[in-house]
Amino acid sequence: MMDTRDLKTFEVKEKVFDKAVKGFWNHVNSWKKEEPASFLEAFKTFDISVVKLERERIALVINYRFDHPIEYVQATLNVILDERLIAQYHYLSTLEGEVMDDVLSFEDK
Repeated sequence: MMDTRDLKTFEVKEKVFDKAVKGFWNHVNSWKKEEPASFLEAFKTFDISVVKLERERIALVINYRFDHPIEYVQATLNVILDERLIAQYHYLSTLEGEVMDDVLSFEDK
């Protein structure tokens, strides 16, 4: 069973936030290239070099889907543009440190 000390150790060992930052930039750069109109609508700019990322949280999550537990670690980054929070990026990894999924969710406008 993982407790908060184990989670902190896991974060340091697996560099979860570093992986999340890399995942975010990969996600947005791919989106910008593949769907520029939708990207521009979301970010209101093509110059994403001004985006700042801040660590929000790391959590051990157990989701139950069809009565089957799915365990993972979720790192959340706040996405800051023009000094305001515009989105959160959620990076999900297995308990072995491998990426499972990622999600970029925008704040209500």
